[in-house]
Amino acid sequence: MKSKVYFIDFKTSFQRNIFDKLSNIADKSGFYNFFEQYDKVAIKLHFGEYGNFSAVNPRFIRFFVDRIKGKGGNPFITDTNTLYAGHRCNSIDHLKLATMHGFTPGVVDAPIIIADGLLGQNEIPVKVNKKFTRTAYIASDIYNTEAILGISHFTGHIETGFGAAIKNIGMGCASRKGKMEMHSTTIPKIRLEYCTGCERCLKWCQVEAISIVNEKAQIDINKCTGCGQCISVCPYNAIGIEWNAKTEYLTKKIVDYVYAVNLNKKGKMFFINFLNNITALCDCTPIYGERIIPDIGILFSEDIVAIDKASIDLFIEKAGKDLFANLYPKTDWKKQLQYAERLGLGNQKYELIEIQ
Repeated sequence: MKSKVYFIDFKTSFQRNIFDKLSNIADKSGFYNFFEQYDKVAIKLHFGEYGNFSAVNPRFIRFFVDRIKGKGGNPFITDTNTLYAGHRCNSIDHLKLATMHGFTPGVVDAPIIIADGLLGQNEIPVKVNKKFTRTAYIASDIYNTEAILGISHFTGHIETGFGAAIKNIGMGCASRKGKMEMHSTTIPKIRLEYCTGCERCLKWCQVEAISIVNEKAQIDINKCTGCGQCISVCPYNAIGIEWNAKTEYLTKKIVDYVYAVNLNKKGKMFFINFLNNITALCDCTPIYGERIIPDIGILFSEDIVAIDKASIDLFIEKAGKDLFANLYPKTDWKKQLQYAERLGLGNQKYELIEIQ
């Protein structure tokens, strides 16, 4: 049986604005069914990297906050810290960036909680026993909340072809250790030209895998667990990761993490994809990206596979060709959908229901 994906475009008038259309699609899509009264509801989104203006506008987020509260839910807005150095690698800087991008109490009317803690170490190990992932490391506040609303901005992505709901939930709900496990098959790497031998990483390494040799940090590969703590605490950006996981492995590991998140959230997740301000690169890049096609619309669905399949189909239809396949010829975006469907996370066959 086909899954249902609901769609509105961005066309408005003096008589009918975008929030009127959102109210209509929320009523007809089953949006209110994924949470119950008093549920803590994580609104999982992306605040956008510093210098990037493409992420979902916080005024849209306020709409969903109000609707959840109106039905007795208790929403909070959340994301996890990044593996790489930047404005979102620890909760302090991450929250500062969220405020800078308009996610303030007066606008969104909900608290912002970085789900994996100050340095990305607050996690719950979840056994999945899949080919590519035996144990997934899920941000603790994501694991412990009762329901999740995934609000995703559809973009191109150099590693997965495109990014939408699957990437938002799979990559975005992992702790730093989980992200490290997805992205790399090796340990963090010391950039000797930047290392000052300050020993800050030594103090934070929980397994004593780091030492100072000739005034430079050195990592013992036999002790390192790949947690990524050293990356986040280095003030000189002297520790990075090897971006050497094969694209197919990364894609399937991301899907494994969706599976892990879903294990204790079955029937308690809902997904919304924004197909506007679409750029070739994801919102993690500090780039004011050029829009590669006109805005398309907003999709609602309880099926994470169907909503991403509908998103890429609408994108290709609007563009007249598969732009992402041309941009990233070594990346096959179809594989994430095929694998997610194989794991029982959703259905690539869908019925697109347009709401006026």
